[in-house]
Amino acid sequence: MQGLERSSDEGSLPEARERWVFEHTVAGLFRSEWGSRLSAPALQALSEVGVDLSRPLLPAYSSETWARALRIAAADLFPGQPPQTSWRRLGQEVIHGLVHTLVGNAMVNVATLLGPLRFLRRLNPTLRNADNYVESRVEELGPTSCEVWFNEVMEQPAYHQGLLEALVGLAGGRDARARFLSSEGPGARFLVEWEAPEAG
Repeated sequence: MQGLERSSDEGSLPEARERWVFEHTVAGLFRSEWGSRLSAPALQALSEVGVDLSRPLLPAYSSETWARALRIAAADLFPGQPPQTSWRRLGQEVIHGLVHTLVGNAMVNVATLLGPLRFLRRLNPTLRNADNYVESRVEELGPTSCEVWFNEVMEQPAYHQGLLEALVGLAGGRDARARFLSSEGPGARFLVEWEAPEAG
């Protein structure tokens, strides 16, 4: 077992720093196929919280605006589903949509080259492309499993389960599964497991 893998910049963000989510992350969901399925009331609600999809996206949105927008999307896109299911699917779809952006396309190329475990070792710099405040630690448990800690999960760990499963899938991991282990303040810890990529 290897120890905790930390990026060199972890912990460097001051607590008082404004927290921003970047345009391509928002585009990953709201400029994707799923975004086109939003109802008129949801589009109006998004505009009221600061995400006006009738206009070009802003360069960045506050973390509070992003969290509100995700709540609206989860309720509208997956009606009648348990919250854990809708948030998990939302996390997956953000990644699936992100791959169609310039930043996401580059992420896919790196993920494919590295494979699941090496890609997860680089999770912190990957997250830095999405926003300026979420940090992670990865503890390797074996060639196809690890524990991942996030410093912030917006009180929605299922969303981050979906993110992790989609990211591992992009890197070639088959049948990726992320299981919530524990809350740690505003953050959470997850067990991530997958089947080894098939030999090419």
